[in-house]
Amino acid sequence: MLNVRYRYKKKNIDKDELILDIETTGLNAQFENLVVLGLIYFDNKRNDFYIDQYFAKTDKEEIKLLKIYLKKVKNKKVITYNGDIFDIPFLNIRLEYHNLNPIWPNCLDLYKLIKSKRKFLSLDSMKLMDMEKRIGIFRNDPSRYKVISKLNNDLKSRNKPWPILIHNKNDLIATESLANIGEIINKKLSININDYIIYIDNANIDNNVAKIILRSNKTFLNSYFSSSNYILKTNYKKIELDLLVLYGNISKNAQGFVTINNFNIENKNSYKIDKNLITIMEDGVYNIANILNIVKSLIIENLEL
Repeated sequence: MLNVRYRYKKKNIDKDELILDIETTGLNAQFENLVVLGLIYFDNKRNDFYIDQYFAKTDKEEIKLLKIYLKKVKNKKVITYNGDIFDIPFLNIRLEYHNLNPIWPNCLDLYKLIKSKRKFLSLDSMKLMDMEKRIGIFRNDPSRYKVISKLNNDLKSRNKPWPILIHNKNDLIATESLANIGEIINKKLSININDYIIYIDNANIDNNVAKIILRSNKTFLNSYFSSSNYILKTNYKKIELDLLVLYGNISKNAQGFVTINNFNIENKNSYKIDKNLITIMEDGVYNIANILNIVKSLIIENLEL
């Protein structure tokens, strides 16, 4: 077994958190093997953060990596990118294969988190390498791994550990750099009204009604307001906004949902439309600025904060 360690200057994880990324010979854990176990975590003995990578030179060494995994993740919040779908289930199947008990650690899957908010974000791709570019990371992976089949071949042969370890290290660093993405997204989806921090939690459009759920850091009195094209309800820290919307072309090549602009606010969008309308969704992405400004207008008009 090959073990590589680097001291790491952490950006977005705490001492009780751990970044996990693995490399395997294939996707089917029933027949494939764990080759690389990659971790970023706080070493209590050395009082610092480290990247630790463990490379199994043979299939027989897989069990060593699995036992290290069990030890390292104990009492840690595990942060992954697509780990709920791949890494954790794969590790559990391999643990069972070696007659070890599978575990389901407290896990934050950044991929799942971003996917849940994708309808509010303009994302062409959710691949880790594309997401890291959005926060200014441009990795220098081995050029051979621009063709994914070459990575798979190297993992199966195991005769080129260093390019694989560099690739895994880059995945670990990117995941750690994205670990606060939930805070970044919530900030993008929020507005401050007299120290009430209100953010969009969820939204869907059904039968020409946009149902938008928002949350607040402070409590509201139970209230209900309505007009010809909206209903606004507040209950404790929850805000529900129902908007009547219409679907159609908002430009020559774009479609979206609009509502009547009864809110005396400026329509902020990428396309010029009738001044009496306001965009709620365009090109499949909710217009955050318009939604938040509608909520702000209604709250200021109807509630004393």
